[in-house]
Amino acid sequence: MTDLVPDNRNRIAYLIGIVFHPFVIALPTLLAVLREMPVEQAASWTALILLVLVVPLAASLIFLRRQSKYAYQRRTRLPIYIVGWASILLCLTLTIILQAPIVLIACMAALALWIPLQFAINTWLTKISIHTAVITGCVIGLLLLGAFQSPILQLLAIAAIAITAWARMVTRNHTVEQVLLGIVTGALPVLLIFPLLLG
Repeated sequence: MTDLVPDNRNRIAYLIGIVFHPFVIALPTLLAVLREMPVEQAASWTALILLVLVVPLAASLIFLRRQSKYAYQRRTRLPIYIVGWASILLCLTLTIILQAPIVLIACMAALALWIPLQFAINTWLTKISIHTAVITGCVIGLLLLGAFQSPILQLLAIAAIAITAWARMVTRNHTVEQVLLGIVTGALPVLLIFPLLLG
């Protein structure tokens, strides 16, 4: 199957892809997960997670781009998944060793399950939307944690999934099948891990 070549002429869809980029939504999601902690502790855990998880992934994307390899290319994603899974396993180990709040450990455990699932689908079936997977996992996790108190916030959070999926299709980064698989693989690890560790 030939990879779609992204088309960013629709500026609204392109900007939505930036606003809901996995690296961008990681920060507010972490802060929402740790909202009940003192600010200094929440900031420390957030900095640790971003340093160990986001920095290596961003570096791997930059390295690949310099070799004219891009994340939209299905076969280019193997090193991204390897770096991502290694970083997540390191984060999970550190959160356990450093006795992080159990909610943070649950988040890392869900990510540790999510990456091999994404990798398997990417390898044997089709490219999968990481954008929709991450926004879905974040929204489902925050819904389960009761972070969205009002029904309006809950609807806006669910709408964020829908507009991210729409944007990924309009910019030709993904097909309908690929964004739907992203939604399923984003939700499933959270729905399995959170009740297990937080229930």
